[in-house]
Amino acid sequence: MDVTEKLNDFFVTCFYSILSAEERALESISNGKLSLKEIHVIEAVFKAKKRGENNFLTIAKILSITPGTLTTAFAKLEKKGYLVKRQDKADKRIYYIEPTRLAELINNEHSAFHRKFIEGVVRTLPRDDLDRLANTLKTVSDFFNGL
Repeated sequence: MDVTEKLNDFFVTCFYSILSAEERALESISNGKLSLKEIHVIEAVFKAKKRGENNFLTIAKILSITPGTLTTAFAKLEKKGYLVKRQDKADKRIYYIEPTRLAELINNEHSAFHRKFIEGVVRTLPRDDLDRLANTLKTVSDFFNGL
């Protein structure tokens, strides 16, 4: 197997392994009430809110989806009690997405899953390897973000 086949095998296998592990963990976190995509919408709301930019357009950009797709996802999560909408006081055309306490609980569990995942990787590699891995993965991420 040449290096390109090894890399392809690694990325495909790794991607599905991570996705599968995350789906299993999040299934138990939300008791089957939320999909992985919905949890990632909640996560994006928290990221945007932390920057003070939790409007529909910014959150859609974080998720690389259209504002219309976000509106549909928001409506489902609002109905389930995870998100609410708040109108800007100065500019009535702008709406902010706010997480509820229920969303905060889910987001905390989701963040804990990611911390445990990374801690497991960190424990298995020497510091020099971790630095090289982080730099290499940054390059890979930059490539995929540029597509």
